[in-house]
Amino acid sequence: MAPPSPDAAHAGRPRRLGSLVSRLWRDPASRSLFLFALVVVIVALAHGVPGREQSPIAAMERGAFDIQMRLLREHWPRPLERDVVLVGVDEASEEVFVEPVALWHRHFARLLAAFAQASPRAVGVDVVPPRRSYDDILPGGDLALFRAIRDLRQKTVVIFALTVDKEGRAAPMHPTFARVIGDAGLGLDQQLRDPDLVSRRFSESELGESGPAKTLVGQIVRGLGMPVGEGYIDYSIGADIAYIPMQDVIAWMEAGDTERLRRVFDGRVALVGYVNKDADRWELPVKLVDIDKAQGRGGLNQPGVITHYQALRSQLTSGLLKPVPETARWSLTLLAAALVLLHFRLRYVLPGLLLLHAAGLAAGLHAIREHQALLPLASVSFTLWTAFVVRSAADGVESMRLKRSFAGSVSPAVMKEMLAGGLTAGVGGQLAEVCILFSDIRGFTTLTEKMPPEVITRLLQRYFDSMVRAVHQFDGTVDKFIGDGMMVLFGAPRRSPDPCGHAVRCAVAMLDGLDELNREFEREGLPAIAIGIGISFGAVTVGNIGSSERHNYSAIGDAVNVAARLEGLTKELGRKIVVTEAVARRAEGQFEFDALGRHEVKGHSPVEVWGVRDRAKPVERK
Repeated sequence: MAPPSPDAAHAGRPRRLGSLVSRLWRDPASRSLFLFALVVVIVALAHGVPGREQSPIAAMERGAFDIQMRLLREHWPRPLERDVVLVGVDEASEEVFVEPVALWHRHFARLLAAFAQASPRAVGVDVVPPRRSYDDILPGGDLALFRAIRDLRQKTVVIFALTVDKEGRAAPMHPTFARVIGDAGLGLDQQLRDPDLVSRRFSESELGESGPAKTLVGQIVRGLGMPVGEGYIDYSIGADIAYIPMQDVIAWMEAGDTERLRRVFDGRVALVGYVNKDADRWELPVKLVDIDKAQGRGGLNQPGVITHYQALRSQLTSGLLKPVPETARWSLTLLAAALVLLHFRLRYVLPGLLLLHAAGLAAGLHAIREHQALLPLASVSFTLWTAFVVRSAADGVESMRLKRSFAGSVSPAVMKEMLAGGLTAGVGGQLAEVCILFSDIRGFTTLTEKMPPEVITRLLQRYFDSMVRAVHQFDGTVDKFIGDGMMVLFGAPRRSPDPCGHAVRCAVAMLDGLDELNREFEREGLPAIAIGIGISFGAVTVGNIGSSERHNYSAIGDAVNVAARLEGLTKELGRKIVVTEAVARRAEGQFEFDALGRHEVKGHSPVEVWGVRDRAKPVERK
């Protein structure tokens, strides 16, 4: 025989691959591992595409940070005892000092002189030093400011802001001011901004190109002999900011109120900056100072000095917030991805996810307050929902596959348990109290001796269609068809609050359906059908019965045998429905029963049996 052609071999590869994928998908363990890997890949892509800082999860983490900051400020405020003092240059300052701001040398000199009387721990001036001298306009202004800077630097740390242009070059400064202030007295007026232009982080190393940039906040912290940290600014600490107008501080000094100056500034860091409507504006995660109410604005768009202010708070108190290490973040993420390995029901998983999110948020708030740590709440949340969606989609696909494969082969109750994961694979069973119904057509062999096979097949199909509708109406499970008979379970695989009542109601409904079917047969010239029904109740073993290679859901036990024997008694007793005493007792009050005495049944001790009056109508099932 000739070997297969290369084209035929190539065409066979997709079929073999499809067969392999199909086999792997049908195996629950391999399917779950595939879904777990899929969730991890989706999460990894969401972390890195199109870039680490621009990724969806990075944006979600920023949103989670903002929410935590707002919750902590609103519900668990943490005021500071020796807080930073903000001295603001506002609209009222411009009304008091009528000269243009560039000519305020004497006013700033008086402000620095006031600080010199109050002994602050450090002074940061978020006001750019002059680019040139204006002594030709207001003589003596430069000298007054030189002396004020020199005198204050002899008593405390003084840092001035240094702006940069768009290319990152330092703005020009009057050379004499540069000598008086010195390099150690200058700090860049810069802060990091995230891709959404909100200031959340402090990092001099990220701001600098060839090395760490020396910022205004960093220089103040260095001047105090403290290490400069990097991380997320803790916007949850400190009370809402109430600044002191610059003109008020000058007025206290000129009034000789040295005691008040010391009470406000002694031993504390003071920060001077613009808080008027023309101030440089930055987007912040929270609202720290309400200075725009009169102008009808407000919100999270705040003066730039507020960013420096909160960064100083964090550096000087509990420290900047640090995200947990990458290993911890991915460990939590993989743990969340493991949700995809579980089978769940929708009514349980949604409340469960909400509880997990609430617990995660509580843990995140606790980590910020007690450990200055940021948990990856958004990463875990995204992973949990991804795992839920992937598992739900996979279960939906598997549900459709099972329904296509087993539609008509198993009862709806068994199918529901299969889809819900309530039936374990392989042979096995468990003890359950179940009501068993057996029905059989009387004299079916004689009835069909002269009928063609195709007529017999169609007749049986119509008969079983009618009977199965009644079974499913009352949550019964068709165990099997035995020739022209059928075995039905009530209370398995799903427990029933009233298995005996459901079984008897089903039997009556079967007889009603048979009456209607016989009227159709009569019109078509087909023979009428009569059936007998036996019902028993008891503890039986239910589950996958059979061999390891071929098994089906069924029940075995004494109650099964008794139900089959009772069906055989129906013709002898002249009753269409015969039940055991246990069934009659449990369905008492729903039907009218007639005691039929004790009767011998094949292979069993005598049984006390009862008859159901053929047309005693039960209460309608809800």
